[in-house]
Formats: sequence, structure tokens, C-alpha cells
Amino acid sequence: MKHLILSLLCLAFAEGLLRVPISSRKDIYEELQKRGVLEDVLKHRQFSAGDVYAEDLINLQDMSYFGKINVGTPAQTFYVHFDTGSTTLWVNSVYCKSDACTHHPLFNPQKSSTYYSYGQPFSIHYGTGSLTGVIGYDTVSMGELTVRRQKIGLSVTEPGSHFARPLHDGLMGLAFKPDQQTIVDTMIQEGLIEEPVFAFYLSRNSARGSEAVFGGTDPSHYQGEIHWVPVARDSHWQLVFEGFEVNHQATGWCNTGCSAIVDTGTSMLEAPPQYVDGLHSMLGAYKDDSGHYVFDCSIVSSRPTLTFIMNGGHFHLPPSAYVLQEQDSDGNTYCRSGIKQSHESYRDGLPYWILGDVFLRQFYSVFDQGNGRVGFAQLA
Repeated sequence: MKHLILSLLCLAFAEGLLRVPISSRKDIYEELQKRGVLEDVLKHRQFSAGDVYAEDLINLQDMSYFGKINVGTPAQTFYVHFDTGSTTLWVNSVYCKSDACTHHPLFNPQKSSTYYSYGQPFSIHYGTGSLTGVIGYDTVSMGELTVRRQKIGLSVTEPGSHFARPLHDGLMGLAFKPDQQTIVDTMIQEGLIEEPVFAFYLSRNSARGSEAVFGGTDPSHYQGEIHWVPVARDSHWQLVFEGFEVNHQATGWCNTGCSAIVDTGTSMLEAPPQYVDGLHSMLGAYKDDSGHYVFDCSIVSSRPTLTFIMNGGHFHLPPSAYVLQEQDSDGNTYCRSGIKQSHESYRDGLPYWILGDVFLRQFYSVFDQGNGRVGFAQLA
């Protein structure tokens, strides 16, 4: 699949909102070239789905959303992954000696006059990677927006290769956990945004760039009403939905409810492990030699629609959303599934899903910290 590399870049003030637009693939290629890793990215961008590094590069180019931020005084620049499924804003630092840090800019706290730290250690385990580090505080800016005394993590160890991806200089956690002092919490505390709301428009192509907005929504990206779904407070935007349909037929899997988090940091739509094989059978997918689910590209348009029923609203996911068209190393097009199994079968006693970018690209998504809810609207 040949989408633009999506990267959240400069910030603009308009209509009382803090707007973060997306740059073109050309801008990102120039950044990769400057870092000396462009040739390697282009060389590996078409690896088959079976290659251990393929998902990482596919995520970078098609399914991950990075923002350019500045940390410290004077500013040190980093590209970080915008992630509603975690809490910590962290960057690679000079303390890190892991191989994953080798090709990234490293934050040097000694070069920032506004940095301070109490030496508090931290450790994070994600679904695809982990790190340890030390907590500090410093000024963080995006374009003209400046957040002061922001809690940030400085990496010390980054085992494995997940964070070795080009541009993955760190991560911006945006979960709904006010006691963790996410950057949105700091924006609220410092009076930088009028409403405790942020929203995402994740585009599929270069015709209209993806965008994050802090302090409200951008009506030009959606139509009709925003349909709201309550979320659990102090969570990773965790909700309960009441139904799941395939081809407009109830599966019965969520008769007593299904649990899900709304996660911009997850590339795929993740389903409970106990349902993944059955779901792919209903969709007409089959496993390739590497054990990955794929589709016959010639019949993708006739595959069933998936429907999530949330707080009375019906949210449809057509096959064009959950089937990912890509090319192998020989240039042959193949169609793989954008659905994989989640790392948990149940959460809070309910079947557990992760509504990642495969789902979120289909809707305008709004995260309302003030009212403890997430909203979805049809794209304009």
C-alpha cells in the first residue's frame, strides 16, 4: 500500500484551536535523507508480511502518525509517535546505549537551561517494545505552542528493534490518565486550550493531510453529528460497546458487551484471540505460507462490512478499510488483513478489542477529557 508517510508537524492557531497538520512524503524523505537512513528505508519498504521488520516499516509509512516537537532551551528536535494508548511523553536520550538509539537524535539535558529532574526512574512495557529511563521536566513546543514544566521520560535502555525504526525518536502518550501528567493535562493546567478536547483526522493519501487538533474539533473534516461513547476514567480511552456484526448479521460475540480501547498508537484493528480465526473465515481470508491472513485481491470489494454498535450508533468498516493492499519484494500486489489478535482475550470480563488506525482512519475521532467520552463522526 503506497500511502504518504504521515507526520504531525507544525502547529497553527486558527479559530481558537491548536492545529497540527501533516507533511508530505517528500518532507519526511528529506528528513530521512538528512539522517542518512533513506536508502535503507527504501530498500526494505516492500518486504513481505513475513519479515520481522516489515510491520515496523509498514507502520512508519502507512499506519503511524509522528509529530515534530522541540524539547528544552535551546530547542532540540524530535519526531514522536502520537499515541492515545499510553501516557508518557519520552524521547531518546544521551543516557541510552541500546542499539535502538544508535540512529536517532538524542536529548542532552545538560544542554537545556530549563531542564530539571528528581531522578525518578520509569519503566514501560508496550505491546511491541519496552524501555526504561529517568523522568525529567522541561519545555516542550510544537510550532508556536509552548508547554512549560512538561513531564518527559529520557530513555536509558530500549531492548530489541521496535524503537530502532527511522523517525521513531520517542512517543507522546495521550491516554486519559490525568494523574500521569500527559502533555494535554499540562496544556489544560497552563490554560493553553479552551476546552479539554483533542481530535484526529487520519487521511489515507496526500490529497488531504492528516491533522491533530487540540482544544476542540475541526468541522471541515467531518459531517453530521459526533456520536459520543462514554469511556472509563483513568484509562487508555477504554469503552464498552454492545454489538459486532459481519455483513450486517449479529455475531453474538458482544451480547453482554465487548471492551475496547481507542488507540492511535496501534496500527491494526485487534480482535479478541478467540474470535480471530472465525472472523477471517467469515471474511473469506486464508493463511499464506507465513501464517498471515490474506485475501484474493480480485474479490476484495465484495467482502463483508464490519459493524461496531456503540452506545446505539452503528459504525461501519468496509473491506477497503480492513484489507491492506501491498507489494512484495518482486513488485507483485497482494492483499493482507488489517485485523490481528489482541494480546488479551478479555478485559474486565469482556472480550477485548483495540480500535487502532485501521478503524480510526474511517472516522473523525474526538477525545473529550472534560466529559470522559470519545466521539466518532463520518468523514467529510
